[in-house]
Amino acid sequence: MTAWPRTVFFALLCWLLGSALGFAQTVPTDDREIAVWSATAEARLKQIGSALESWAHMPPDAKSLAEVRQEVQETGQRAEKCISDFGARLSSVQEKLAALGEPDTGAAADIRAARMEFENDQQGIERQLALCRLIAIGVRDLADAEAQQRRKMTSRQLLHRERNIWQIFRNLLANGPGTEPAAQLSFDAWPSLGAGAFLLAILVPISLMLGRLLQRHFPIPERGPDAPPLRRTVLVSMYSRRAPWMATLLAVISTLHISGAAPVAAIGAALLISMALAPLIHLLACKGQLRCPAGLPARLLMDLFLVAGALMLVDAERFVPEHAYLLARGLFFFALALVALWLLRKLTLREDLQTLRSLRLPVAIALLAGPCADWLGYHNLGLLLTLGVYGTAAGVRLLWLLLSLVSRVYQALDDRDNETQPRLRQWLRYEKGEQVPGIGAIAWLIRIGALVALGYWLLFTWQVSDTSFVTDILHDGFNIGAIRIVPIKLIVALLAFSILLTLSRWLSRQLSERWLTKTKLDSGARQSVVSLTSYTIIGAAILLALSMAGLDFQNLAIVAGALSVGIGFGLQNIVNNFVSGLILLFERPVRPGDWVVVGATEGYVRKISIRYTLIQTFDRAEVLVPNSELISNQVTNLMLSDSYGRVTVPVGVAYGSDTQKVREILQKAVREHPMAVLYDPQVSAPRVYFMAFGDNSINFELRFFIQNIDYKLSVRSDILFTLDQAFREAGIEIPFPQRVVHMSPGTERSDGADKKMEKPTGD
Repeated sequence: MTAWPRTVFFALLCWLLGSALGFAQTVPTDDREIAVWSATAEARLKQIGSALESWAHMPPDAKSLAEVRQEVQETGQRAEKCISDFGARLSSVQEKLAALGEPDTGAAADIRAARMEFENDQQGIERQLALCRLIAIGVRDLADAEAQQRRKMTSRQLLHRERNIWQIFRNLLANGPGTEPAAQLSFDAWPSLGAGAFLLAILVPISLMLGRLLQRHFPIPERGPDAPPLRRTVLVSMYSRRAPWMATLLAVISTLHISGAAPVAAIGAALLISMALAPLIHLLACKGQLRCPAGLPARLLMDLFLVAGALMLVDAERFVPEHAYLLARGLFFFALALVALWLLRKLTLREDLQTLRSLRLPVAIALLAGPCADWLGYHNLGLLLTLGVYGTAAGVRLLWLLLSLVSRVYQALDDRDNETQPRLRQWLRYEKGEQVPGIGAIAWLIRIGALVALGYWLLFTWQVSDTSFVTDILHDGFNIGAIRIVPIKLIVALLAFSILLTLSRWLSRQLSERWLTKTKLDSGARQSVVSLTSYTIIGAAILLALSMAGLDFQNLAIVAGALSVGIGFGLQNIVNNFVSGLILLFERPVRPGDWVVVGATEGYVRKISIRYTLIQTFDRAEVLVPNSELISNQVTNLMLSDSYGRVTVPVGVAYGSDTQKVREILQKAVREHPMAVLYDPQVSAPRVYFMAFGDNSINFELRFFIQNIDYKLSVRSDILFTLDQAFREAGIEIPFPQRVVHMSPGTERSDGADKKMEKPTGD
């Protein structure tokens, strides 16, 4: 060995030894750190448990509760990781001990030393694993206790009764506002009034011109007294009247915002947004009518919602004394309930809302529950019920509008077979019959996203600030018997399956319509390639989705073994047809477009699926033939190797005809036909056969091949037309069968004469 390879070898050996020694030194350090952490975590959990017991008498604030919850969650995650790591190490040590065999005093010294070392490691790992498991159990107990304590605190807060509205009103009349508000409103007159006047002078003329412009470009058409007005008529009429008022309100809002009166400006902004949305709300409530009983309460309810939202955003409670705020909130809840009940009454009078009419009483109770609780002194409960009920109603209504809009857009984009294409398809330049790729998947994704958004909106409206349980359920899942369901994995799996399924359809469409059309493959081969590609991607998508959903394929193998027994008893035909379909796609004895005869069924193969083969007869009847029949029974395929086919034309002429002339006419007729194959080494040339001297005619048969058997009947018809004309011109007679019937002498006809009757009969 030369010098430099030896040097490299020893350097590499030293590096490996150093790494091994370093690793050996780091393991005890990690074990010591975990031991220290487990002791500290155990002590800390005891402290938190003692604190939870004291919270029953003195509840903590929300911040302290969130910090404790976060600490408990982190400790639980660390404990689960400890259990996972030491569980893997324990399995490794047990495998090593199992490899050494049973303890034997007569074994070699190194084996006994190794066994002793492994047993010591096993004891240490089991001890630490037990500590981590105890910490995990303590974390779960603390989490349950913290959740129970939080529920008790929430119940105590909701059921805590303060002064009712009447007492607060009497106190305000007798003692005045009492406490000072936390913040004071400010108003700087000079810069704000100047800016407001300037905006008012500019915006009002512009709004007037805009209203006239709308009325000029969108005139109200002349319609009958019973005809409903157009939607654009309603929108133009309402927006043209509101434009000057919206401009004035915008100037006032700007003045208040510049002056520093943010809460008042927020109320003005809410009213401005209400004026902008009022025509749309009117259209939804009145179904396009200019006036209806439900229009005014719907707009008022929207005004109250927007004002309440604006006041919550600017925290208007800081600018009002406590008792005045509670009184104002009670009056606001009362007005909200009255308007909601007014709208409910108007809506139940409509004929298309019969379902809502049957739910008037429970809906009215739900609408009144929050305001009544607030008026009775349960202010926290009243606020929760009011926000929850009205927020839920608003969220469900918005969800319904969104889903309706998605359905209309989907129907407009998917209506590709209509003679008059929808405006949306015309605007996107889609031709008739052209499919919008991925529109179905996009619609479903929007629907799922809308439902998820509604769920979070409901959590917000019902003041569920702690969404950790939702996160835990989504990420950690829940058990149903022995099965653990993890929703986030299921959602990801469904999303991946939907994407791959959409990809499969798009790829199949591209292969069949674009890519494979440029190759030399026939239509049957192209469809087989498309089908196999689609089935392969779908199968991969199913396996990938099951894997992402967390399904163990070892358990799947056990389930498949159990299912095989069921398949052997009850699903033989389905499995037989499935396997036969795969054989047909790979072996291709029958292809789409072939002319086949299966038993009493004759026609063209249109589609080969996994379970059946679709055959369209010449009467355009569609026959579903199981794939197993095509594999196990006799099938006649007239187009398997090529599309050549033989046409046979039997001809009979009268006795005494010139047979050579007949032969020449037959040969000429077939030579003049453009589809007859005259010279091709693969098939024989056209032939005329003298078949027999028949009972009534001399029988000939013309046999020839054509390039496409699909035109067999039309070619045979053309030849017969040609022969009929040629025989007429040549004076050759085509006889018909005759039969002679002798009547018995004693038989009398209706005319009283015995006659010999010749009765011609034909086929």
